[in-house]
This record gives sequence, structure tokens and C-alpha cells, in this order.
Amino acid sequence: MELPCPICGKPMHELPGPKELKCYFCGEVGMSNVACEGKHFICESCRLASAEEAIERIGLAAIETDPVKIADKMMKHPAVPTYGVEHHLIAAVSMFVAVKNMMGERAQAKDIKRLTVFTKKIPYGSCGFLGVCGAAAGLGAAFSALLGANYMKDKERTLAMEVASRANSAIASEGGPRCCVASVYIALSEGSKMAREVLGLDLKSELPLGRCEFADRAEDCRRERCRFFKGA
Repeated sequence: MELPCPICGKPMHELPGPKELKCYFCGEVGMSNVACEGKHFICESCRLASAEEAIERIGLAAIETDPVKIADKMMKHPAVPTYGVEHHLIAAVSMFVAVKNMMGERAQAKDIKRLTVFTKKIPYGSCGFLGVCGAAAGLGAAFSALLGANYMKDKERTLAMEVASRANSAIASEGGPRCCVASVYIALSEGSKMAREVLGLDLKSELPLGRCEFADRAEDCRRERCRFFKGA
């Protein structure tokens, strides 16, 4: 029985012989005896990675300047659940990396670890229990790191709080119940606007309107009430 590809869902089939393929998540090249039609391959390190490790690996390897594309790749990793605190880190890392790439720089491992440390402090269900979506707070963490903000800074602190506030408001306007995927998309959209206004960077973020690939995995999907739902 052919197993489905964990990335695109199409059947995996045996190749005539070992073939050199590039890992979908980190870009590392390896040999594989099986592949789907899209030749998707997951290296051993990414295959065995925890959600946190996968997000960090994908962030460090990403070359895209659209944070939505980076986030999509992270959310497709088998270790990343449809709902969970992992999305707080996804929002932070994908935005941070996209901006760095647009600036012609590379995100460093220490930068990603800093975001991991701070976003892990955001509790599960913070949207409902604290009134603050973790994806919005993660976006604030990304801009804090990009701007060098801290609690004693003036403009930088204000901007980090402003982008988190905008994202939180935009996510709230979508209604409920919660959807971590949609929250990440909306947060990154607001972050892209802020990057244009404050940093002069046009990330050209493309929201997957009517093209969400995660609906079948989301038990509380709002379906036709969500602008990302296929057929919406």
C-alpha cells in the first residue's frame, strides 16, 4: 500500500534506484528510494525533529522574503500540530527571517533561539484566557528583535507593541473559535504592512485566500466563515 506524501498528500512510490533529492524543509541533499510526484523529500534530521527544532531548522534555511511561504512550510512539518503554542514561534521566526532575507542578511541561530525563548513564555490558549493571541505576541517578539527594542527603549518599544496590537485586533475581528493557522496568516499580513511602513521593505506577502491546505486537519475549522477556506 502506497503511503501519502506528508507534504502534498499524493502517493509515495518506489524509484527505480536511489535518487539525490533536496529536503523540502531545510534544503539538505540526501538519497532516497521513494518519492511522490512532486519529488518531495525529508532528510533524516528534519524527519526526526521536534516541532520546535523543525521550525528553527526551516527558519535558518529559508531564503524566501514572503513570511507566509515560510510559515506554510513550517506548518506542513509532520511534528507541528494544527493547534498549539508552536504557532507563536512560527509567526515570530517566519517574520524575522523574511525581513532579514529582504535586507540581504541571514538570520543567525542565536536570533532564532532568542525568539524561541520569548515565545515559549506565551501560554497555550492565551487568546481566550488572556485576550492576547500568541501569534500576535510572536509578531511583537519578531519586531522587538528586529528593532532592538526593550522595556527601556522609546520608539522601538512603541513599534513592537503597536504591531502586536494591530495583529491582535485583526485576529479578533475574524471571530472564533480559534484557528492557529488563520491567526498566523493574519499576524504576518499585519507584520508585512508594518515592515513596509517602518522599514521600507515590501515583502509582497501573499495570503492564501480561499486556498488553505490545513482545513481537513482542523477539527474546529470555521469553513465557509473563513476567508482562507477553499471555496470561500
